Amino acid sequence: MSTLLKSFERFIKKERLFVLEDSLLVAVSGGVDSVVLVHLLKSLGYDLTLAHCNFQLRGEESDLDASFVKSLGKSYDSEVLVEKFDTKGYATEHQVSTQMAARHLRYDWFEKLLTDHKYLLTAHHANDHTETMLYNLTKGTGISGLRGIPLRNDKIRRPLLFTKREEIETYAKTNQLAWREDASNQEDKYSRNHLRLNVIPELKKINPSLEQTMLQNSLRFEALEKLLANEVSTIKHKHLTQSSHSFSLGLDWYDHSKGGLSILVELLKGFGFIFDQCLSIEEAIASQTVGKQFYSEKYVLATDRGKIQIVLRTSDESFSLEIDKEACSATTPYADFMIETRDKPKEWSKEATVACLDADCIQHPLKVRSWEQGDFFYPLGMTGKKKLSDFMIDEKIPVNLKSRVTLFESDGNIIWVAGYRIDDRYKVTPKTKRVLIIKMTHHV
Repeated sequence: MSTLLKSFERFIKKERLFVLEDSLLVAVSGGVDSVVLVHLLKSLGYDLTLAHCNFQLRGEESDLDASFVKSLGKSYDSEVLVEKFDTKGYATEHQVSTQMAARHLRYDWFEKLLTDHKYLLTAHHANDHTETMLYNLTKGTGISGLRGIPLRNDKIRRPLLFTKREEIETYAKTNQLAWREDASNQEDKYSRNHLRLNVIPELKKINPSLEQTMLQNSLRFEALEKLLANEVSTIKHKHLTQSSHSFSLGLDWYDHSKGGLSILVELLKGFGFIFDQCLSIEEAIASQTVGKQFYSEKYVLATDRGKIQIVLRTSDESFSLEIDKEACSATTPYADFMIETRDKPKEWSKEATVACLDADCIQHPLKVRSWEQGDFFYPLGMTGKKKLSDFMIDEKIPVNLKSRVTLFESDGNIIWVAGYRIDDRYKVTPKTKRVLIIKMTHHV
């Protein structure tokens, strides 16, 4: 048994990647790495299905790659699955690079195939791992990017990460294996190729064991990532709350000198905020700026007093609709409402999302609309009218939630600021015989 084969077997067992009984799908391009991976696995008695993607990017060469993989599978008596993709068409339609299009198409197909297999194996090795770490570092990344290529990722396993390209090529030549060469791997126009062909050779003059060093660095970064993840989980559990219409992150824990920025970045990336935005958010926090807004693709974040508020982005356009007397429901951009009229109950809900009003004081049709400058009402428990803008300030409604404030109106008068306060003129009194009940359910 060769040295590489022994190391390969030990690595699989040590890392508990898979066992002989598992149904394995192997991604095979036809290049030396995937050909060696198949040979190693078959030498150890594994049952395999080979999967090959024909991206149709290299004309006849792409078709020859597919034919080669079919012949390879036949020589091992293994099933071969081949899929053709219109990669350039996909790239144009989705406005992504050709490389990104190929990646999306490849893994979407693999995901479908994995319904019939336990694991997908890829032939990534230590050199790929080093290239990925350097590429991510150059482009800008967090700790997860500095870890490089993970050994396992859900149902994906990479059993060659422990070894270098040179060892793989030596194994292939020693065992007289045939493989396909992709000429594009030698083209300097791609960033990763430039790293592999020009940058890494210069770095190896400084450290000939660069790949091994990067693998060790990856383990260190992985340990740091776990520490950070634990801290983020603790803070999220204690300080991030979700109400019916927003998220609120208390900032009692925040301390820049104790890694607060790193934690903030991890907390907010789930909402789509990037590192540069987090730097600006940190500045707003440090200066105690209230009402500063930041936008991700799906969310709006606003700094507040000792916390930040996060809500889903929706259209800020005003709305207005009428509700007939017979209607039992209504839907607005931000909430659903259930409406009923009934005899006065002995008790009723005091929740902010439920309005109980004197039905005989109300004229139909009702109107439900967004608030406008100049709106006023008579808040329950107060004497005299109050501007709605002042009421929202008193209630400390965050800036990024004010556009969502919804009003119910009867005969030109506001009867309920939904979710906050009814109008005192329409409250239930001892003389009330029937009540109008409106229940609110937020979309977020």
